[in-house]
Amino acid sequence: MIEYDRTIMTSLSKFGSSIMGTAETNCESWKHKKTSLYPKSSETRDAKIEPKKALRQNRLESSTIKQPYSKELSEEIYSFFKASEEQNFEDGMESEFSKKLTSTIEEYGDEAIEIITCLIIYEKTDAEVATEALRWLGCMDHAPSYRFRLWLLERSLNCSQARIRDGAILGLSYLNDPHAISYLKLAIGLEKCTELREDMEQVLEQLESINQCHSS
Repeated sequence: MIEYDRTIMTSLSKFGSSIMGTAETNCESWKHKKTSLYPKSSETRDAKIEPKKALRQNRLESSTIKQPYSKELSEEIYSFFKASEEQNFEDGMESEFSKKLTSTIEEYGDEAIEIITCLIIYEKTDAEVATEALRWLGCMDHAPSYRFRLWLLERSLNCSQARIRDGAILGLSYLNDPHAISYLKLAIGLEKCTELREDMEQVLEQLESINQCHSS
């Protein structure tokens, strides 16, 4: 995954410098909007991903990011992210935003996620919209974009806004991939919000349990 990280960060560098150092916190504003770690909708909770064998094959085949991506696609994604800033999202429920997000990713794959990554990692979009996007990036069943979605969720653990980090935790809990264990451990060590740290520890325990089952 190291070479993949390098490829993505090189591709994204034109949008600004990487976010480095300890993430700042804004716990008070986040606490009022905290999302439950697990969804209310059983349909969302039961969202399945491709079998591990298929995912491993996909990680070998899913490749480098397309360059350059279209200006039209960038404008379209930015537009529906912006238009959703006033939308009220409900835990575990589909929204016009989530439908548009998933359909765009299914159509454009990594090309779409690269643009979404720039909006979230560099915090160019509303925190509530970013959180909803991260939730669905973890929920959706789309093997071709799996690797990039996992990467974005792992990196979003370091965003400065607590609300976005909360969305990353939620997305990783849905994705259920032990690859995120090392990223969660690092994020736990840096996290200043007690409730967020506890949520990270809960997901870490979940992923370690899965990892142990695979090892035995």
